[in-house]
Amino acid sequence: MIFSRKTYLYVLYALAAVLVFLYLRFPSQTVRDLIVARIAQAQPGLQVTADGAYPVFPPGIRLAPLGLAYDDIPIVTMAHLKMVPGLISLFRQQKEMHFSGPIGSGSLKGRADMVLDERQPKINVAMNLARVPVESMEFLNIWPEYKLVGEMNSQIDFDNRKGADGSTAVNMDISPARIVFNTPLLGIEQMDFNQIIAEMTVTPRMLQITRCEALGAQIEGKITGSIVFREPIQNSRITLSCVLKPQPAFAAEHKNDMLGTLLGSESAQKRGVVFRISGTLGNPSYVVR
Repeated sequence: MIFSRKTYLYVLYALAAVLVFLYLRFPSQTVRDLIVARIAQAQPGLQVTADGAYPVFPPGIRLAPLGLAYDDIPIVTMAHLKMVPGLISLFRQQKEMHFSGPIGSGSLKGRADMVLDERQPKINVAMNLARVPVESMEFLNIWPEYKLVGEMNSQIDFDNRKGADGSTAVNMDISPARIVFNTPLLGIEQMDFNQIIAEMTVTPRMLQITRCEALGAQIEGKITGSIVFREPIQNSRITLSCVLKPQPAFAAEHKNDMLGTLLGSESAQKRGVVFRISGTLGNPSYVVR
């Protein structure tokens, strides 16, 4: 059978009409509710909000706008998140989902591997954040006395296959970085760093900082310790050890103020000053050694 050019046009027109009809009649709210409910079932502490779900090509779903929170603590808001399933995985027990979206002027890309037909869903999520403004991380608003500014590159890996609650490994690099003190700390309004590198593990119970190094022309610092979460979040227990080592130019600049007295000694410039921070997030106490 030979099809004429007119026949091809009719076929293309019919396909286009069907696609437009499916798009216009797509059950956006129903699909959104199903996705949100499924995520809540798989990870009860994670809260997802979206105005709607819309079809995209390659075949997938776009949630827009998207809000993420954990136990009512806002994490981030995204203009949209695009989710595309691995088509072959649809016929396997372990499903595969690729997702991506903007965070501020940066981007997020990731992959989730899921076994959902068990009593306790098994999930592994690996994602990369590239050039994301740190200010976009809404949970930092928990500490209004401080403001962290900079561009962040991060690798995040969540896995609940070895425990029902799961744990999240986080590696991040903020270059450059600035800490702004809304209430000046020992006369300092802000501190600039060339780079902040951090490695930590997060579970529903606690945040464990295994490595955090800040490198800069003013001060070099290292932080280790943990935060044990409690409700409300201001009651969370903190146990942190900080070592600050001033650079010579910074020590000379502050030689006549309180900070200079603290950091200006020869031992401080060689070995650094140790701060022990304990108490709660809402009411921390400091010990200097």
